[in-house]
Amino acid sequence: MLAWFVLAAVSAIADAPAIVPSAHAAPRPLDKSETELCLLCKQMYSAYRDFYSRADSFKEDAERERYCAENDPATKYVPRLTDFERLHHGTHAGLMAARRLVLLGGDGEPNNPRALGLRYALSVLADYANAPELPEIIRYLDSGDFEPEAGAFLRKMVDSADASDQNRAFARYMLARCALTMRDAREFAERRLTELQNGLTPRFPNEHRFVAKWLSSSAVPSDKIATLEREALGSLDSLCASDCDLRQPAVAAIDDDWYIVRVDLPKSKSMPLVKDLAAGLLFKERHLRVGKPAPDLRLRLVSGHEWSLAEQCGKVVVIQFSFKGCGPCEEMYPDLRAVAAEYDKKVSILSVMADQNCKDTIDAVETGKLSWNVYWDGFRGALATKWAVQAFP
Repeated sequence: MLAWFVLAAVSAIADAPAIVPSAHAAPRPLDKSETELCLLCKQMYSAYRDFYSRADSFKEDAERERYCAENDPATKYVPRLTDFERLHHGTHAGLMAARRLVLLGGDGEPNNPRALGLRYALSVLADYANAPELPEIIRYLDSGDFEPEAGAFLRKMVDSADASDQNRAFARYMLARCALTMRDAREFAERRLTELQNGLTPRFPNEHRFVAKWLSSSAVPSDKIATLEREALGSLDSLCASDCDLRQPAVAAIDDDWYIVRVDLPKSKSMPLVKDLAAGLLFKERHLRVGKPAPDLRLRLVSGHEWSLAEQCGKVVVIQFSFKGCGPCEEMYPDLRAVAAEYDKKVSILSVMADQNCKDTIDAVETGKLSWNVYWDGFRGALATKWAVQAFP
């Protein structure tokens, strides 16, 4: 079951750059190598669609697990992507092939094809140290299982004389983010293992065995957590206190499927400062972790009413970050509506909308699509940045 969950995430991660739209960047024609890469990616995702459809047909978890392990299209396409990068190393097409390997991720067994592809990408990305698209690629390095090579690569980028100032700053931020993400993953797995040992019903067959194996073989070693956390928080504090005025770059698609992207300079001017991203992580550490004091949050809803988190004391509070067109976000709406109806005044629901146009948010409220508290934050809005929101929902 977990293998199926992990593989299903490949498709969602691959579509993630589409949440960075651009009305500024004029498309340019694809060159020959980029066209070849687009065709290769189309073939790969077509194979994944067939793969998902077939996996869905299995009624037994064990059968699905076995099918996923034996038929992952990455077995065929990761070698083709690595061969493509070797042939086009140092070109924009080569960088985009490495990007695709990073997006495929490295979840599951330590030496599965996608994990090997990720390690290959990390071994060559240093040769693209000045590429303005590099932050768009390395922002995915805290997705999936802990990969030691990711940390080593980011440290190399932080110290690299060949990397641009922007790429060094973003690598520094990502190094801290990866450390904290991996700490959280270990803490969650340890809690989950204890729950399973105490008799909690597993979410999938052999979950106890899987979690125990992950902790012993793939998780960050427990004796390194404190050091990683201390280094990460110190680095974030330093970034926040600096006069760094560099921003996370926005990207625009060159092809319709976002297989080839390039930096959109006009759009990048409205993207968050790297130091503000660092501040968001620190805010999350101080206010959005179990046992930490809740943040002060006061908002004017699209309805015109004021909403305060402090005034929700005694209620269960659900805060969802969403935007129009986000499929997984919108799949939550019926459940949120049901929760609101069942628990009424015992629960308070707030959706923070990242729509580019406020009208889209207002329309969703007026049509009844969103029938609870709704706040429009805008694309890359201040609240999402402050709360270190990295994915939706």
